[in-house]
Parts: sequence; structure tokens; C-alpha cells
Amino acid sequence: MARACSATWHGARSFVRFFEGVLGADKYRVYLEHQARTHPGVPPMSEREFWRDYTDWQEKNPQGRCC
Repeated sequence: MARACSATWHGARSFVRFFEGVLGADKYRVYLEHQARTHPGVPPMSEREFWRDYTDWQEKNPQGRCC
């Protein structure tokens, strides 16, 4: 029983991570991982700053997107 629950939980988490990746909701988490790996000791942007910077960048650099 515990094994089945564990497998179900793992599958659900995998699905959520996949869906977040498709929607772009994982971008801040990926940014934090990159920042820690490549710029240790430098404080990262807050989540709010990150999304503002990202949307500003998108406006200046339009790429293939639906809207």
C-alpha cells in the first residue's frame, strides 16, 4: 500500500513540475539555481524583481508567442 501511494505521489509531483515547465512557472526556481551555481555570494533578485525584469525583457525582445 505504501509503495503504491509513494508511486502515485511521485507521479503527481512529476506531472506538476512538467506542467509548471510548460507554463513557465518554474523560471524563478531555475533562475535561483543558476544564480547559486554561477554567482555564489551574490544575492539573487527577489521573485517580484525577477518577474518584472523578465516581462520587461520579453517586451523588448518579442519572440514567437501566442499573445
